[in-house]
Amino acid sequence: MTVVLLFCGVGLAYCDTIVSSLSNTLQSTAFTPGGWAASSFQMGNQQFVLTNVTLSFSQGLNPGMADVRVFADDAGKPGVSLADLGVQEIGFQSRLWSFTVTNGLLLDAFNTYWVGVGNVSPDAGSGLNVDVVQGGNFTFTGQPGTMMPFTGASGMASGMNAPIFDAPGAGALPFRADGTGGAVPEPGSFGLLAIGVAGLFVGSRWKSRSAA
Repeated sequence: MTVVLLFCGVGLAYCDTIVSSLSNTLQSTAFTPGGWAASSFQMGNQQFVLTNVTLSFSQGLNPGMADVRVFADDAGKPGVSLADLGVQEIGFQSRLWSFTVTNGLLLDAFNTYWVGVGNVSPDAGSGLNVDVVQGGNFTFTGQPGTMMPFTGASGMASGMNAPIFDAPGAGALPFRADGTGGAVPEPGSFGLLAIGVAGLFVGSRWKSRSAA
């Protein structure tokens, strides 16, 4: 029974949606190379390890290169870049695109974070059609205590590597953030767990023999 409980404990690191606003009515906005936008969300009373972010892109005339990042909050606007989720060419295969957070990113309880997307296409004529939420009845779903206000920031990239955000944009950037509850166990933790389980097994055999 003890062994079963230990393995159930390991299984508690499940993947769940931290917050999402993709259920809103979305409108396409064209981004020229160097254009960025971001929206914020505030964590509830639980830590999460962010594993991936999903955004919505509209079909355009030409594929564009999208760079997605997670930023810390700086007095109500995106601040330090905490994770660069990489660059993907957004084509016509799907409206929703998922970006993986390599090694995960620990999101602290009650902290505010920003998800940003930029058009980093090398071709000056390459547009990136990103979906936004334009006013109206803004809705979101998320973990208890999590908030997603109707916030937006826009800006132009400096050298394509340092996005500069300033005044709020025309609409909120819809996205979904998924992760695992609490801290993810390090690989060494599984080794310690295995040793502990082996110890319990040996101990139970020793007690059985002693009783005999």
